[in-house]
Amino acid sequence: MATVGEAVGEAAPDRARRERPGKEAILRAAVTVMGEDGYEGASMRDMATRAGVSVAALYYHFPSKHDLLLEFLDEAYDIILRRIDRRLLGAGPTAAERLDEVVGTLIASSVHDEYAQLASIVASREFTRLEPAAREAIDLKRFRILDRVIDVVREGIDAGEFDIVEEPADVGFAIAGLCGSMIEPWEQFGRPMAEVIEMYQGFVRSLVGAPRNRARMSGP
Repeated sequence: MATVGEAVGEAAPDRARRERPGKEAILRAAVTVMGEDGYEGASMRDMATRAGVSVAALYYHFPSKHDLLLEFLDEAYDIILRRIDRRLLGAGPTAAERLDEVVGTLIASSVHDEYAQLASIVASREFTRLEPAAREAIDLKRFRILDRVIDVVREGIDAGEFDIVEEPADVGFAIAGLCGSMIEPWEQFGRPMAEVIEMYQGFVRSLVGAPRNRARMSGP
């Protein structure tokens, strides 16, 4: 049975407040606009419209477009790092298997759905928009992810699994670049994500001189 307040519509504002997008949903909508229109082309008004909030509400959470980009990158790299660490905990005992997990996680995190693809484009294209101090802070997180790749490469070299003479850091940079190279042309692959991941895992195993494996990874 309806209460008196519901009968006269007094509860409607409370329901509306509960249904308004939160900060995370606003950030997601704003990043989507930046992915579609680019950093310069994305206006705060367009972002607010996409999020279904007022421009004032957007500015309440994010004082500037720069602040929005910084918060997105800050959170995005934390998420990827946690995913890599979680995957490594459950990885097989060999360095090659661990490297498969890292490669699969990096790719799946970038392309597992439409938003991930747009967000990855924003991260790769617009990173240089950050002011020097902010960019330095995000660089630290990016290098932590790169360190995970380098550490696994070093493990494989030390264990005699990887037949390479290059510096682990150089190989790590190459692997990270290879994983990132498929983000923008992703739609052109026209293949299931698991197949593309398997293909790139094979590329990386060839790069480090490890036997190819039929490893598959279906998600982030």
